Amino acid sequence: MGDDLTGWGDLPCFKGIGGDVLQRVRACAHLHAYQAGAAIFSEGETSAGFHIVTEGMVRIYRISPEGRPHTLNLLRPVSSFNEVAAVDGACNPYNATAVTAAQVAVISHPAMVALLSQEPALLASTVQALARVNREYIERLEDMTFRSIPSRLAKLFLHEATSYAGQIAEAPSRLSQEEIAAILGTTREVVGRALRALLNAGLLRKHGREFFIADRAGLERLAETNEMPPSQGVCALTVDEG
Repeated sequence: MGDDLTGWGDLPCFKGIGGDVLQRVRACAHLHAYQAGAAIFSEGETSAGFHIVTEGMVRIYRISPEGRPHTLNLLRPVSSFNEVAAVDGACNPYNATAVTAAQVAVISHPAMVALLSQEPALLASTVQALARVNREYIERLEDMTFRSIPSRLAKLFLHEATSYAGQIAEAPSRLSQEEIAAILGTTREVVGRALRALLNAGLLRKHGREFFIADRAGLERLAETNEMPPSQGVCALTVDEG
């Protein structure tokens, strides 16, 4: 797999561990390549282990009782997933699919447990990371229950900007309307209306096929208070269908 550990030390489970420990972690990982659309693992299957996205994009999702997929996350390098199943050895809690051609480093459940038993610093950072995962899902449940779609959309744009762009106030979203709808648990039509509302309120601007943050402070207020600012009288813009 090579010795490139760029970004691994920033993963929540590996925060604060030394370079020698990180090298031992890498030695336990096996690299897998996936074509776009290929399944990485399925919900309910035996633990597939700890996964690290090193190239491409991976979609994490669950299937509703009605058969509708609900996206939980879209992951880019370097990010990890399936931490819970990797530690407790139980079934995978969701499905993972390669959105683009992707490479994923995998540490099996037995190897992960062995590392945790041998490396106290890794154990401490992993406990913190699992607590963070739990907190994030509690927050997501709260958002789904109490927040409007524009408020949840504002949080998503802020997350995208903070995570994947150097210039936060000018960062475009890299998600399609379909992906946004899946993440927010709604339809593309509802997302389209919310996008137009954010454009008309001056919180976003649109250039070509990309949306940019125009008023970061305003988006933060919307994400925090759940209150939509008044329209600035800007005429509605056409929203991409993609």
